[in-house]
Amino acid sequence: MNISVIVTNYNYDKWLRRCLRSLLNQSFDNYEIIVVDDLSTDKSRNILLDYIDNPKIKVVFNKTNLGVGGSSNVGARLAKGKYMVRVDADDYVHSDFLKCLYLYASFNNTDATACSYQEVDFKENILATKSQEDEPLACSILYRTDVLEYLHFWDPSLRINEDLDMLERFRAEFKMHFLDIPLYRYFKHGNSLTDTTSR
Repeated sequence: MNISVIVTNYNYDKWLRRCLRSLLNQSFDNYEIIVVDDLSTDKSRNILLDYIDNPKIKVVFNKTNLGVGGSSNVGARLAKGKYMVRVDADDYVHSDFLKCLYLYASFNNTDATACSYQEVDFKENILATKSQEDEPLACSILYRTDVLEYLHFWDPSLRINEDLDMLERFRAEFKMHFLDIPLYRYFKHGNSLTDTTSR
């Protein structure tokens, strides 16, 4: 298995199908999708049950609400891929998202590779194109799984800014590479759990 995609979801039933469609519609083949639902109270569970028999998707329902960091760790511990990338359930990705990240990472032997992203609105209009180097997101970073294991994954005690903590610990020992192609779509809306400063 080359890549494990970790999708964390909490009450994003309006956008969950779009996220999963984009991940299933990849030009890359050797990957798995692990969806961790963090005790949603909307219709997310029913949506995810529709995907329970899809061989590409593994669905986990948390018994308690763990937050983004804790839910990411649940998915990470199930991951079988050499690399791991997080995607938020309200976001979506380009069809070449995994292929481009994997080819860059494997060719350059990187510990982590982050692609650029585009902010989009409710109608999927592009609002801005941004670089991970200038305005980092928690998602769209392809990490080597063994590096994340070495760092003990995300800090489950942090309910917010778990991504900034991870980046700080990663950069203390490893180098982040940047792929200046906007392959990730960050859906900017009032219900986002985090913004670009903490996401």
